[in-house]
Amino acid sequence: MNKFLVEYTEKLVFKGGIMLTIDDLQVVVIEDLKDFWNDKDIRQLYCDTIDIKLQGYGNVYGHNVISSDKIDYFGTHLIVCQKGIRLKPLFSYKSVTLDKCEEYKTAFPCISLVEADGSKECLSELSNILNESKKSNNKISFDYSWAQDPNIKSLRTPEMKLLFQDLIMLLVVKHHEDHGINEMITCGSVKVKTDQFFQKMGFDPISSNSIFPQSSLNGDLAQIFHTKVFSKYALDISKKYEALWDARISYSSQNIQVLKKAA
Repeated sequence: MNKFLVEYTEKLVFKGGIMLTIDDLQVVVIEDLKDFWNDKDIRQLYCDTIDIKLQGYGNVYGHNVISSDKIDYFGTHLIVCQKGIRLKPLFSYKSVTLDKCEEYKTAFPCISLVEADGSKECLSELSNILNESKKSNNKISFDYSWAQDPNIKSLRTPEMKLLFQDLIMLLVVKHHEDHGINEMITCGSVKVKTDQFFQKMGFDPISSNSIFPQSSLNGDLAQIFHTKVFSKYALDISKKYEALWDARISYSSQNIQVLKKAA
């Protein structure tokens, strides 16, 4: 057992009696899912991840809200799983860069979102951010489709809630550092307070009119954010849990591992 796991000894207990430690968790990163579609283990993990998104978004926003799109197949899925006979997704989100969307002839999702629901001022500020990133040759991503297994969400302790928030910070910071993604845009839900979480990570609203009713969430309020620099708090948290990231299973054209060996 490495030094990190020796130091982290607290038991993380769900109200229903389930106990987890950091030892029980596995980070999985899947890039370009389409290239691994013939691998039944990866396909199963993806389907399990979609299942928690269907349940999670359906429970919060309505049965007609589905967080899945074409980008699932060429973007990056970042997942924290519970180890077992097979890996069980606990929470997940996806990230895609502007240049990847251009490569696959797909609209950058934040543009479509603000065009559909945001103000003219908000759209103008977003366009300025994207134009400046291109001029500076900065890679910029949109990170979205945040989801957590609703069955665990209803059972988790305050300690588990905080751990999950910390691990989301870990995924975001390390993914962007490793891929040289200089800027990030995301959208937070006012209803579930992810807008407050992103501000804690160092994000700023992209304009004074950055809050709008999101039609794809049945009109629930959303706020769009941007950052070039993560907060010191987020950077410190990512350092604290760095060993978990280093032990990740990564699927990409550069680094292919066998999923079932990690469980």
